[in-house]
Amino acid sequence: MQIKQLQLAYAPEEDRMLMRINSADSLEVRCWLTRRMISLLVPGLDKMMQKLLASDRPLTEVGRKALLEMSREVSLYSADFHTQFQDQGNTTPLGTEPLLVTQIELRPAGEGNNTDLILKLKASDGTGFEMRMAEQLQHGFADLLIKTCYQADWGLEFKVTPTIIERPESRHLN
Repeated sequence: MQIKQLQLAYAPEEDRMLMRINSADSLEVRCWLTRRMISLLVPGLDKMMQKLLASDRPLTEVGRKALLEMSREVSLYSADFHTQFQDQGNTTPLGTEPLLVTQIELRPAGEGNNTDLILKLKASDGTGFEMRMAEQLQHGFADLLIKTCYQADWGLEFKVTPTIIERPESRHLN
């Protein structure tokens, strides 16, 4: 799935996040992410990003953190967080009701210098999808997750901190 837009919104009545993804070919996937799934996802995402960024570089822990922060700043600087999420005319291949995610798999997309990650999300019935995240999307996605967790007031601690904490109704990345 070639991701065009990604949106996260905290739903207080559900006490979970609604993630919506638009693809370049006008498909929309919706899923619910619970506090438990987020608490498993973000540390793994952070760990994978650090590992992939430093895999071919002999760095100290301080150097690795500096490289990750620099990569994050460059990625977020060029990301578009302001364009409205486009939800008109999209096909929903997994249905209009959001998928309740019960399984998360995060793995490198390849070997060597490839820093892309594959994120696979599945429901208990096996229905699911996977998306490939390039470095910029990894940082944008992690930033949205952390900011939305802050809005949810779940008390989760993350190694990566967002540059600016806002309290919007929803966040999205184009």
